[in-house]
Amino acid sequence: MKIILVRHGVSAANITKQDSASDVFNNKSGFNVLLKTRRSLEKFNIDHVYSSSLKEAKQTADMLGFKDYTVDERLDELDLGPYKGELYEQFQSKYAEFLDQHTDDAASIKFPGDESREDLIKRTSEFLDELVEKGEDALCVSHNLTIRAALFWILEDTKNFDNFWIENGAVTVFDIKDGKKLIESINVL
Repeated sequence: MKIILVRHGVSAANITKQDSASDVFNNKSGFNVLLKTRRSLEKFNIDHVYSSSLKEAKQTADMLGFKDYTVDERLDELDLGPYKGELYEQFQSKYAEFLDQHTDDAASIKFPGDESREDLIKRTSEFLDELVEKGEDALCVSHNLTIRAALFWILEDTKNFDNFWIENGAVTVFDIKDGKKLIESINVL
């Protein structure tokens, strides 16, 4: 079985460098990337499509030609609470103490939205485990940090979390055979 993860298209928040802005739409500048993504998905036999509950993910599923999909909040981006929508530079000054703690214990420190990377990995892993139980080839439209968290459903050392970046519209594929989870590809455009 295959689990195909696609990061949403370029959103207005991505362009303005706002992290995890609430419910923003994709920007027209990223539509060409999604055309490439759509073509690369044609080689897969997709049984079911899932999307984050956020607008940019649902809009991406639609733009990829999937109108019938299941929304699952476990595919949502890391909850950054009051930080949502702030420019990264503003966050750095406003939460300097938090960032200092973050460098010491990146996986378990709670972000201002009261969710840690470990929490994100746990909720994403629970979702992926359910997919494996269903045995269906699935497409999941999600977000950068959530797809990075999904990598740690397979990998164990969360210290490497920051060593991955997922581009907008990029495809990441997991292949599950006989209970073994393999990363087939990451960040393919």
